[in-house]
Parts: sequence; structure tokens; C-alpha cells
Amino acid sequence: MMQEFVQAVDDSIKKGIAGIHTAMPGEILSYDASTGLATVKPTMKFKKPDGDTVDYAQITGVPVVFQQVMGQGATIGIPVKPGDNCLIIIGEQSIDYWLYGQETDTDLAFDLTNAMCIPGLFSKANSVVKDACDQNAIIVDVKGTRFTVKSDGLIQADCKRFVINASDSFKVNAGRVDLN
Repeated sequence: MMQEFVQAVDDSIKKGIAGIHTAMPGEILSYDASTGLATVKPTMKFKKPDGDTVDYAQITGVPVVFQQVMGQGATIGIPVKPGDNCLIIIGEQSIDYWLYGQETDTDLAFDLTNAMCIPGLFSKANSVVKDACDQNAIIVDVKGTRFTVKSDGLIQADCKRFVINASDSFKVNAGRVDLN
């Protein structure tokens, strides 16, 4: 009798937890740079109560995370494209107030409608990241055009063309650029 009760409680807890979403890998299906919102699809399977597994549905209106600070005065922008992998994070509460400035009457804790997306999650290693780790550097690489900032103070640009747009004049002294 007690064992049956314990099993019933355990089953009830597992059923409740199964509906809680926290984070999962996904794929970006589309991205609107003018709104900062994406349509994403979790790349995991959902297990139904009968044991069958099905694909998750796509999620629309998902804010995409970029490194932005100073009230968006300093931003690192990257080109987000369909097919890019991402990490989908699910808010513990509705994100409507944060996103649209209005509250809703819905209580959608850990619901897929509260998804946010961080691009850049991939299941395979990347040689650029390995180079950055090996060199203790920050590397920006776009299909072989590379800008490297090393911890010893060296900044290296490997590119076909290098253009500097400066509002003031500058000069090169002993390998140094001085702004006037």
C-alpha cells in the first residue's frame, strides 16, 4: 500500500516535471534583424505519454541574444542566418512585459512561448575557437579573414584589404598608429 502511494507520487512529480522547459539546443529557421526576433526549432524530440516521440514545433517571436551594453551603445553584431545552431533558453515567467512593455494574464511558467535564443551553439569543435584557446587570444574570423588580439599586446589582421575610416588624421610611428 505504501509502495503504491510512493510510486503514485513519483509518477505525478515526473509528469509535472516533463512539462517544464529550461534550455535546449535548436536551429534558427529565420531571423528578422529589424525586430531582433527569430523563428527557432528545438532539435530535440518530445516524448508523449504513450511513449512515442515527436519533433517539437517551431517557436516564433524569439528574441536573439547579442553582446550589447551601455544601453546598446556598444554592440557586437554577428550575421544570424537560417540553419545556424543556437541555445534556446526558456524563461521561468512570461517575457511579454520585458519584450513588449505590457503584462499578460497568462501564467506560462517555463513555457516554450517564453523562449530566448543565443546563436552559436554547435555540437562540433571549431578550429577558430581552438586557435583562440591555444594563443590566449580573441579571434574574429569570417571565412579566413581574421583579426586577432593576443594577450601579449599584438593585434594582427590577416586580410586582403585593410581600410581605416578615421575622423582625425593618424600616423604610423615605429609600427604604432598614433591618432592626432
